[in-house]
Amino acid sequence: MRSSGWPLARLALHLLVLLTRSCRSLAETPTYRSAVEEAFRTMKDVNISAILDSLQTGYDKRIRPNYGGSHVDVGITMHILSISSLSEVQMGKGTFTAATNSGRAAAMAQPGSGGGEDGDSGEPSQDFTLDFYFRQHWTDPRLSFPDRGGLDELTVGSEYLQKIWVPDTFFANEKKSYFHMATTSNEMLRITSQGNVLRSIRLTITASCPMNLQYFPMDRQLCIIEIESFGYSMDHIRLSWYAGDRSVVIESDVSLPQFRVLGYNRKTIISSTSTGNYSRLLCEIMFVRSMGYYLIQIYIPSSLIVVISWVSFWLNRSAPATPARVSLGVTTVLTMTTLMSSTNAALPKISYVKSIDVYLGTCFVMVFASLLEYAAVGYMGKRIQMRKNRILAIQKLAEERKTAAHDHSHMSQDHAEHPQKQTVSTTSRTPHRGHGGEVRYKLHDPKAHSKGGTLENTINGRADEEAHPPIANLLPHKDINKITTNFVLRQHRLNKLYGCSPSDIDKYSRIVFPVCFVCFNLMYWIIYLHISDDSDEDLILHNAEG
Repeated sequence: MRSSGWPLARLALHLLVLLTRSCRSLAETPTYRSAVEEAFRTMKDVNISAILDSLQTGYDKRIRPNYGGSHVDVGITMHILSISSLSEVQMGKGTFTAATNSGRAAAMAQPGSGGGEDGDSGEPSQDFTLDFYFRQHWTDPRLSFPDRGGLDELTVGSEYLQKIWVPDTFFANEKKSYFHMATTSNEMLRITSQGNVLRSIRLTITASCPMNLQYFPMDRQLCIIEIESFGYSMDHIRLSWYAGDRSVVIESDVSLPQFRVLGYNRKTIISSTSTGNYSRLLCEIMFVRSMGYYLIQIYIPSSLIVVISWVSFWLNRSAPATPARVSLGVTTVLTMTTLMSSTNAALPKISYVKSIDVYLGTCFVMVFASLLEYAAVGYMGKRIQMRKNRILAIQKLAEERKTAAHDHSHMSQDHAEHPQKQTVSTTSRTPHRGHGGEVRYKLHDPKAHSKGGTLENTINGRADEEAHPPIANLLPHKDINKITTNFVLRQHRLNKLYGCSPSDIDKYSRIVFPVCFVCFNLMYWIIYLHISDDSDEDLILHNAEG
């Protein structure tokens, strides 16, 4: 009994294993596969409509492929057709529709509606706009079909996208987007016999691009397009660059008025949020600003304004040339102020110093220093002239004193015969006799005259007494006779103050100002051009793509 029952038990065990395998295969096999095979079996000719209808048998687009199993790998490629703008400040209002899969119906229903969150704000923004083909590759086993009659790929209209599952990819840093609907929806769908799906769509995206303007206008800006799945975490969808280095292609004729495309880079990161970890792709595009506009409109004019301010060093500092020098200095200062204001008006209000601020600020200092140089020359000339007038007045006073003493000696001889009060009065430059036995000296002192007064020295006494005007009060440490004797020898020293004359200042300025400005320009361009040239080694150069 035992020997006869053992073969029966083994047979039952084999039957149980076969039944289990058949049940598992039936569970894994979609219910619509029989309908697809039946459609291919019964059709005499290749009927695409029948195939597409059979693919929808038992298909639920709300469920991703392989749900409950492995994740779906979605490959991404981008073909950039044009980059229309890259702006530091943009004040326009947007009329775009959010470029998500759910936004397609809204775009078709309301083609002019605004979908970006910043579309109607009108606030200053830093962004860039590009037009590109966005292509997604994934595998959906439910869409596989038998390869019969050489039919291994189906290319169908975009309407079929509404019947199948598509990845919910979106652009994380998108501000505005636009679906192209002329003349029909610019979408393409391909399905292979193995269930590989290709979806291609043309989009125009305006994405945020935070800029560092520290080296403006010799800066390089790195703008990023961030691609991510909105609802499926990494357990369900994982994004990847489908074609490696050829996943991002930029047309060779892409150019902008103020920028040129240096190259691009690709990255794959994980974005962690409170709802889970999501796969995110980064397409980094490096832009280099063109210097031509700023050289013509800012750098060269500001340099010429500085050179124009040096013309005052060659103008005569006398009274007829004073209005010309003052007008030239004030005009150049106001012109530099206007140029600085107009330049910063086109840029965002940032708190750090830009490289163009350094150049314009230095030019403004040079122009203002030229104006101050004329002020210093005028002040020094005035001080020297006041001192010369003072010394000349003292010389004249000494001569008048000698004349008065000589007249006094003659008058003292006739004093016995004609006793009377004598008064010697010196007013302005000539001595006069007065009454009361006094000798009066009246001198226009330059310092007192500048204050509206007159220096008048009066010494009371008899006519025969020696009258000494208080000249020591004018120059307490100098003897008038000595000054009179050595005045001609020291005539050349009166034209200098602190060992320098106004003409010397103009001569030195003609050399010092140009030399300082040339040295500044050499240091400025060498330092900033070297610092701003910080290209990434991993960057795929745009011109070297081919």
